[in-house]
Amino acid sequence: MATDTNAASIAPSDGGDRLKALIAFCCGLLCIAAIWTVFEPSWSAKLAGGVLFVIFCVVCQSYFRLRERALLTIAALVTAIALWGADADGVQHVIEDLSRAAYLAAFMMLMTSLRAGANTSSSVVAIGSYLTSQPPGRRYIALHLGGHFMGVLLNFGAISLLGPLIKRGVDAASVVTPQLSEIRLRRQISALSRGFSWFNVWAPTAIAQAVVITTVPGARASVIAIAGVLMAIVLLGVGWAEDRLTGHRARQKLVRDGVPVPAVPPPDFPYAAIGRFLSVSAALVGLAWMIRHASGIPLVSGIMIAAVPVSILWLFVQCLENPAHPWPVFVNRARGVFTQSIPAGSPEAATLGLAGFIGILGASLVDHSWFAGSTFMDGVNPLLVYISVAAIIPLASCIGLPPMMAVTFVGGILVDMPGLGLQPSVLGLSLLIGWGLNLTGSPFSASSLVLYRVTGIPGTVHSWRWNGVFTILSWVVASIVILIVSAVV
Repeated sequence: MATDTNAASIAPSDGGDRLKALIAFCCGLLCIAAIWTVFEPSWSAKLAGGVLFVIFCVVCQSYFRLRERALLTIAALVTAIALWGADADGVQHVIEDLSRAAYLAAFMMLMTSLRAGANTSSSVVAIGSYLTSQPPGRRYIALHLGGHFMGVLLNFGAISLLGPLIKRGVDAASVVTPQLSEIRLRRQISALSRGFSWFNVWAPTAIAQAVVITTVPGARASVIAIAGVLMAIVLLGVGWAEDRLTGHRARQKLVRDGVPVPAVPPPDFPYAAIGRFLSVSAALVGLAWMIRHASGIPLVSGIMIAAVPVSILWLFVQCLENPAHPWPVFVNRARGVFTQSIPAGSPEAATLGLAGFIGILGASLVDHSWFAGSTFMDGVNPLLVYISVAAIIPLASCIGLPPMMAVTFVGGILVDMPGLGLQPSVLGLSLLIGWGLNLTGSPFSASSLVLYRVTGIPGTVHSWRWNGVFTILSWVVASIVILIVSAVV
């Protein structure tokens, strides 16, 4: 998969085995500290997580690029401001925010471990080929749902897998009908990214869920999930209708130009592959539910903890399918989960943790009374706040602000302004909606950046030219959903 190839390309350039082992060790310790904090949120656990996150940011420098280094510089400046003249409570607050950053970084790295199973899974490849080989009338729904539900388990690995398959299929078809190349690529990539973007609003495996639940105390995941599923269903219809209109216009142009449109026979349904993939998904959710039931921790944290055991089980089952010496192959691949897959997610983990730390700590440094007065928020209707929040996140992303930073900063400020009368669950939903809109509407979103890396499609083309109308329509639908939820909750 392209993601892991690229991750490998930014591995420590000196090639030292000791440095690689040290990085893997630090990543493992950070994940253990984050899990310790989940089960026992004591001061010792938080201190260990915060300290290990700082060590992680120092040791993993060889994996970092400009984005991570810039965020690290900003985080250092914000920390210096927070500690300037701070008392013991101020120092404790910084350490607690570092502990939250450790949790977010660990969540990303542990979820990244699932790619180890996906990379070697013939079922994942079979499903991807099936989705990208559909005839035009069914292709949008197939790719939308494929991006949506594969994203639940693989996160951005779904885009990394399906994006190149789409590009390869379009390039092969363009040999016969080059006039259809651009419109095919546009419709298929758009379907994939639109479907992927909205699983974040409801799925407990989504990074966005972990962020919002920790940023907005009192937000109920069940309320957000129900509203998110409703939005996902409605937006499937909205996206399909927009795609059909785009396709109709393209066909009219082709008819005027005298270009024949070849028929595409539907491929055979991969029952066995989908069954195996669903079994992995069920194992992940089932183990997470058992952990939650036994310990009382949130389901999101249970998913994070279950990711590595399920990844290793997935690899074991794959090796059983190979009758020739499966045990050595399994041991090698299982070792790679800890030495390669988890450390390979350190750039994204650092981005997530640092942006969250900057947003949460930065929000605590703002005088909330001054902020409310200067932004004319005194006495404002909560519904207007929710709808505005959903728009602010993608707009901030369009000028290069990571949605993680915007979500934690805006959420951190608003939860400390009880005079607004905001419902935590509706505020959490609004933040998640903004995150989802960012994925299709910003050239700097993670979806746009991953697609550019694996397909070469510029972010401005993917977000503004291909998905600008869809993103605006999604915001309108989201506003209606927020209105309904705020009236019910």
